[in-house]
Amino acid sequence: MNFRYLSTLCLLWTATLGLLGCGGGGGNDAKKLSEPLLVLPGVFWGTAADKEFIGIITPASQWYGLHYLAEPSFSDPDIYSGSLNGLGKENAAVSGLRYFQLSTVYNNVFTGSGAFTSPDSSKLSGEINFNGIAKQKTSFVASQNNYYNFTQASRLGDIANTWIGRLSYGEGSASSFAFTVSPTTGVINDSASFGLALDCKWISPSTAAINSEGNIFMLELTMADATSCGFKKQKLTGVAIVQASPVAGKTQRLIWVATTPTGQGMSFKADR
Repeated sequence: MNFRYLSTLCLLWTATLGLLGCGGGGGNDAKKLSEPLLVLPGVFWGTAADKEFIGIITPASQWYGLHYLAEPSFSDPDIYSGSLNGLGKENAAVSGLRYFQLSTVYNNVFTGSGAFTSPDSSKLSGEINFNGIAKQKTSFVASQNNYYNFTQASRLGDIANTWIGRLSYGEGSASSFAFTVSPTTGVINDSASFGLALDCKWISPSTAAINSEGNIFMLELTMADATSCGFKKQKLTGVAIVQASPVAGKTQRLIWVATTPTGQGMSFKADR
């Protein structure tokens, strides 16, 4: 085969396929298309049952889901939590999946199973199944948004100082609730009381810590020994994110969720 014929054939291949090149130019593109999409840490916004859904995967394989079934969207979410088996792989399964419904008694936690895939490099899709309750299946497709970048370094200054927003804790909620973080240590101030008996509160030691592997903060909330609070003496762990605020006149939005080992949880959302 002479050089002129080889050159002509190479041009035809390149024009026809757009992926193959001579001398190895298009081989990497073809390889990328064949590689599986992996389930990776990140924060994803989407919908489930036509309502807002936020999914958070931490580098430590913890997963949290917030489902804002009520209107308006700035309200109180159902809370999902669990651990991922298969993070960094093509498919992931949720183990120890818990589901804590809005407007429920403290002990009313449901268990189930879930499976996640990544249909796109910036998307997460999942199906969650439960037994014995009316809401037996939840499916979602969620994407990263333009207000938040998981890969940039987290900074304590982003979450520090006082936020005034909405605290949700299953059996109820509290508007104009203060959440304050020390700008030097990450210590979270003792909270005001909340709950039906008005004796729930978190106390020291409670902290918001930077996560070196992603733009998130790891939360620990220590609950007081209250007489009529389902969360009493519990240690809640969770995650917080700070994104650009979509609200006019505001610059930052804070969203956090924290749960007990058995799945009871609370969440917070505020703009400043």
